[in-house]
Amino acid sequence: MAEALEDENLDEEQRQKLIYKFSKNYPILTAQSRLETIAKDLVWHFNERGYQGKGMLVALDKPTAVRMYDLIKSYWAEYLVELQKHIDDAEDLQEAQELRRKYKRVAETEVCVVVSSEQNEVDKFKKLGLDIATHRKKIVERDLEKEFKDPDNPFRLAIVCAMWITGFDAQSVSTVYLDKPIKGHTLMQTIARANRVYDDEKENGLIVDYGNVYEQLEKAYSVYGEGGSTGGEGKGEGTGSPIADLSELEEELRAAIKETTKHLHSLGFDLESLKNANPMMRISKIQEAENCVCLNENTRATFEVMARNVFRKYKALFPEPQAKAHTKDHNAIDAIYKRLNKSVKSADITEVMQKLQSLVSDSISVKQSDHVDGIYIDLSNLDFDKLKDAFAKSDQKNTITYTLQQVIENKLKQMLKENPSRVEFYERYKEIIDDYNAGKSLENTVKVFDDLNDFVKDLSAEEQRAIKENLGDQEVLAIFDLLTEGKELSKKDVKEVKKVAKKTLDVLKAEKLTIERWRESREVIAQIKIVIHDNLLWLPQESYSDEDVDTKATDVYQHIFASYRGGNDSVYEMRA
Repeated sequence: MAEALEDENLDEEQRQKLIYKFSKNYPILTAQSRLETIAKDLVWHFNERGYQGKGMLVALDKPTAVRMYDLIKSYWAEYLVELQKHIDDAEDLQEAQELRRKYKRVAETEVCVVVSSEQNEVDKFKKLGLDIATHRKKIVERDLEKEFKDPDNPFRLAIVCAMWITGFDAQSVSTVYLDKPIKGHTLMQTIARANRVYDDEKENGLIVDYGNVYEQLEKAYSVYGEGGSTGGEGKGEGTGSPIADLSELEEELRAAIKETTKHLHSLGFDLESLKNANPMMRISKIQEAENCVCLNENTRATFEVMARNVFRKYKALFPEPQAKAHTKDHNAIDAIYKRLNKSVKSADITEVMQKLQSLVSDSISVKQSDHVDGIYIDLSNLDFDKLKDAFAKSDQKNTITYTLQQVIENKLKQMLKENPSRVEFYERYKEIIDDYNAGKSLENTVKVFDDLNDFVKDLSAEEQRAIKENLGDQEVLAIFDLLTEGKELSKKDVKEVKKVAKKTLDVLKAEKLTIERWRESREVIAQIKIVIHDNLLWLPQESYSDEDVDTKATDVYQHIFASYRGGNDSVYEMRA
């Protein structure tokens, strides 16, 4: 039967011959009750899977593919009704939000039939009570292959029978539903559709076998795979089989959870206490776990790597019963992971500072930025005495220290972008963090917190230097620092250098730097280099030789190139 179905373009005579020859199998495989059962199972499975990659259903033949589309769409509507009931019955806001996001994804997901064309197909399908014209219109008018390969495109489930099962590579496909007799090389190619390496979350491909194709897989692998026959037992470990039994995947999940639990225990936290905590105690336990994990960067990074491994393996199994047996462990680890990453999800440090603000009351001042989504942090308004008092009283010392370190690191990155001459601050910061990561005690945490506080004071003073130097802003200060680096200047020369720095930047910003994408134009680049060099000729001649001017002109150009993208867009935008 598999051989007869390799060609999907069977004419009516061939199809009738197939039905007659396989008088028992074909009517059973295409029975309405059987197809309805498979369609309903597929809809629920596809939308409840842990890893939400794209999927393919390999149907028996083209008429069956169209029939399955109609059935799947019918059950899809039923699934959405059931999902809406879960939203209405949700016990808390967070659960409702998660379900709404899921509803949106399911509602926008598109299912398409992808089959080859044949003569008189519209009349042929009409006789079977089926509509092929709608599907053919999609195939002709759209680039369905490109859409399906795009992981962000809502075309997420393809129904095929021969097309796309060989010589087709879509890395985001994670699930293949098999309901067609296939064997040999075609079978090996088909299951490979789901097994492509894709992203950090895709642990494996999943084959859902509705048609008992597995027996043929063992035979095919003995011919096309690596090694000999596995004897039909289907055990992946040590047999060379391309597939793993669900029980093996469960064992991998169990081992990943055990490893993560052991790591948490070594840091002083018992995962069981969170798993069994009542709703009132749950938040407290999550905070306790967060504090333990944040002992230093290494302990946190290790936990996050282990946690992501648990998530991948759990998603690979879900919604099978083998996965559900480990749901409480998964959810407990996930709660800690989300807590850790809640405050560092974005490049700006909005949530980090909001968290610190709640810990140290009014010791932190923030102001809303007009140009970025988030909050610009004015370190000069930190009340360090209040910060230290709050820290001394807190039982979340590891968390506060880690959070402060994250704030400083984000701030330092921005300050280095603005002014490359601040590299000594980065070197000093790295020394503090090296001590932080080497520490494993409360005393070390306290010392690192104090060191970070002192460091922040110096960062604050550095931020105010542009005003003290009467340079107006950080942009002119950066040029001034580049021009004075390595120079011992008199007060008179310093004044002259400040004038040159300001004028150079004013000329550039008034003319060349307003040009969109100027860095892609050789002509504009050349003009900017000339502007910089000509303006630097006004540097004090007794302190700057011609060679110095050339060197400083190169330094200033490199800074301009890195900091100003054109069209008034620069690394200084978030300070506006």
